[in-house]
Amino acid sequence: MRDGRLRRFLGGLSLGYIQMAATIVTGLWMTPFLLRRLGSHDYGLWLLGTQVLTYLALMDLGVVALIPREIAACGGRLQAAHDSDRSELQALVGQTARLVVWQLPAVALAGAIVVWMMPSEWIALRWPLGIVVLTFVVTFPLRVFSALLQGLQDLTFLGIVQFGSWAAGVVVTFIAAALGYGLYALACGWITTQIVTVGFAWRRLTRAHPEVFPSTLPSLSLSTAWRQISRGAWISVNQVAQVLLVGTDLVVVGKLLGPEAVVPFACTGRLASMLANQPQMFMQMALPALSSLRASASRERLFDVSKSMAQVMLLLSGAIVAVVLAVNGPFVTWWVGAGRFGGLGLTALLLAGMLARHINVTAVYTLFCFGNERRLALTSIADGLVALISMLVLVPMLGLYGAAIGSLIGTCAVSLPNNFAALGRELGAPPIEFLRPLRPWLMRFPAIVGVIVLLSYSWDAHGLWRFAPLAAVVGLAYAIAMVPAVRTPPLGDVIRERVYPALLKMYVVSGFSRTVSRTFAR
Repeated sequence: MRDGRLRRFLGGLSLGYIQMAATIVTGLWMTPFLLRRLGSHDYGLWLLGTQVLTYLALMDLGVVALIPREIAACGGRLQAAHDSDRSELQALVGQTARLVVWQLPAVALAGAIVVWMMPSEWIALRWPLGIVVLTFVVTFPLRVFSALLQGLQDLTFLGIVQFGSWAAGVVVTFIAAALGYGLYALACGWITTQIVTVGFAWRRLTRAHPEVFPSTLPSLSLSTAWRQISRGAWISVNQVAQVLLVGTDLVVVGKLLGPEAVVPFACTGRLASMLANQPQMFMQMALPALSSLRASASRERLFDVSKSMAQVMLLLSGAIVAVVLAVNGPFVTWWVGAGRFGGLGLTALLLAGMLARHINVTAVYTLFCFGNERRLALTSIADGLVALISMLVLVPMLGLYGAAIGSLIGTCAVSLPNNFAALGRELGAPPIEFLRPLRPWLMRFPAIVGVIVLLSYSWDAHGLWRFAPLAAVVGLAYAIAMVPAVRTPPLGDVIRERVYPALLKMYVVSGFSRTVSRTFAR
């Protein structure tokens, strides 16, 4: 990455982690508050209803999902050629905008069908979800704005907008729930988040990046539209698979075991899911930079960057596993009560599934940058179907454990072997070459997990003032144990040569900088 791209990336990432901390703190308080106000049944209904919006989002056929990569790749080509002509960029934006508008009637029809055909046992959710669906339809074309900011790598501002819109949604939800509006309170909070995001993204684009907008929307022939849809179709298929991979476990549990069973499953996995989003966010923010590098840098350089990101992903993911495994039982008990904790076994299975998905993501983003949409889509849909079938078989037999095991089976049996085989072909070498920098992490991580599991049966960490220090101690011990993994090239080289100097320019912290210098000194 060039220094400018790296600073934008670090700025957006730091804001993301600030939002993560705020989300965790707020979630600790808001979820019990909402459970008291709504009850387990209605809160479980809302969790199921939000999955419906995920399904509706698939109606864009991958067109919006392509924007960050295509915009970044176009910018990389222009930068490599030292070309100031923005006509190609404007044409891409205009054609995408027109195509998204064309999709709007189908999205509106699908939304109406969803609300009208809602199961009778979900009747309390019909009108709150109906308002949310209406807002979703209205703002459907406007999601292009945030995607453009990501493609332009305006990540710091995008992080500010996402944090601000989330905070506004939380405030509105709290006030409306306190006034007794029930499920409508959650609907109002969701709507607020969408409107704030769209409004500020539009304002930023018109003021800071007016050159990306064409003076008029260009004409769009059916052949051009088909080319864009065909490129995005595989992304849309992949998005369908992601819905199967991420959200279907809640739907299966709710359908087979009832809405009340969704709550302990969601509460047991809440801490892990909140933290798991951060490594994923790291890769999502890096995608525009990777796409730009693909157009302007050598293949070897791109793979070095990808390997560094894989190291970061697994270091972060391993830290999440260690901390959550140590404190999840006491945390859930303190947070929402012992009756809503699914047990250490369920925690371990959910964390194993998260870790497997994170390992898979390190291959997925590199393959995506090389244009492997079709392969990724087919692999993901096969993964999702295997996971869904496994859950349908296992949940009646094993309860909540069956949902976690089903997801893990899909990832380990389908995605990991297929994606790493494809990555090996792109590298022109065995997949082990991509994993070689991860060896120090792989050697230490199983021992750390084993020690935590053994100690978890002996320590009594119930209560905030016990499990919070325990989480800090476990995190610190993990960080110390993984110093050799952090120093391993290519990540160690990137930190010494690029990340550390960029941080010095962003944050003047002399005492900390001297410590980091000694840690990474050759």
